[in-house]
Amino acid sequence: MLIGIEGGLGEGKTIMLVRYLLKDYNKGKKILSNMGSLQGFDYSMLDIKTMLEMDNENVELHNCTIGIDEITVVVDCRTSASKKNRLFSYFVLQSRKRNVNVYYTTQDLGMLDFRLTNHTHIVVMCNNIYDKYNKIVDNWKHYTILDFTRPRKPTKNSFDLYIKPFYDFYNTDEIIKPI
Repeated sequence: MLIGIEGGLGEGKTIMLVRYLLKDYNKGKKILSNMGSLQGFDYSMLDIKTMLEMDNENVELHNCTIGIDEITVVVDCRTSASKKNRLFSYFVLQSRKRNVNVYYTTQDLGMLDFRLTNHTHIVVMCNNIYDKYNKIVDNWKHYTILDFTRPRKPTKNSFDLYIKPFYDFYNTDEIIKPI
């Protein structure tokens, strides 16, 4: 499964990523992530550069969930012809064969290599919620899920989520550095 989470600054992308990682962790999946600040559950730090250099038989990259925050640092559309982008797309295109879920966040799907966005099964759009005075409502976010797993019959679902329970699982100010 390939899930992309899109939204502007502070609109709840990383919270949704953490929510998906926790859900898979609770199902018994091994979790790998480029976020060094995850806490409250077991995971392994994902070194994307090393991941791209590994051969296809690497056991660590089978039967797991990979969470990548700020994926533009990996597969930016401006570097689409790069070896890094090609290797990442090869990995993603064979993720089903590895039984790997890949979840990623981005501020704009248009900034990503099209080989990634064209194969994303589910897109989650994140938004702040505003009160009648046009102020952001604390601790709540609005999410819209576009599910393309059945391309001839995509579905759309929206909901509001109380996000405070997820604050203790990561550092919202963590800087994700390019490889």
